[in-house]
Amino acid sequence: MDQSIAELFELAFDDEDIVVELADEELLFTNQPIGYLRISSGQIIAGDPARASDTLQLSETFPNGEFLTEVAIAEFEDGEEIAGYFRIKFSNNAPQHWESATYSGENAHASTLVESGIFVLADANVLSDLPAIDGEEREAVMNKLNNALDETYEDDRAWAELDLESGNLVACSSGDGAGTYTTYIGRDASGKICRLLVDFALFEEDE
Repeated sequence: MDQSIAELFELAFDDEDIVVELADEELLFTNQPIGYLRISSGQIIAGDPARASDTLQLSETFPNGEFLTEVAIAEFEDGEEIAGYFRIKFSNNAPQHWESATYSGENAHASTLVESGIFVLADANVLSDLPAIDGEEREAVMNKLNNALDETYEDDRAWAELDLESGNLVACSSGDGAGTYTTYIGRDASGKICRLLVDFALFEEDE
């Protein structure tokens, strides 16, 4: 991984807005807190909520507890704003090493396809039954999520924290829309997981 990209994984979430250059254009990053995600199983679903959850479970075991989630909003010179990065902050320790997170299943990989334009992070137990429930109940959950996102929607970016019977989830618009996005794990000096970060590929051509 390009070291400058790894450094941006943290800088984009700085308390003070930062400006970086992308293809001769300046981007302004602003940190937007979403809410606290509750993890109880140590397993995380990461990806498009419209897809089958068994293809979205990450293979790593994560800490349990309540953890801050944030999205780094990138603003272009023309005023367009999109989600650049989406993360769970497991601790205040600084990441010393980044690695690609992999998904469980026979075709383990480090990226996932997002078609709906929405990226969700949740405890695996929260969304495990979503693909199996009947159409009306499934539609009701997706409507709740879309309504929550509508409350923050502006200029092609949105975010939300949604409580469900089995727990909660956090979601944000997936960068510039549909695409294949990579998720990374950040580890601190002792090797413990301190971040889970979704990269919405603003700098894909430079990586």
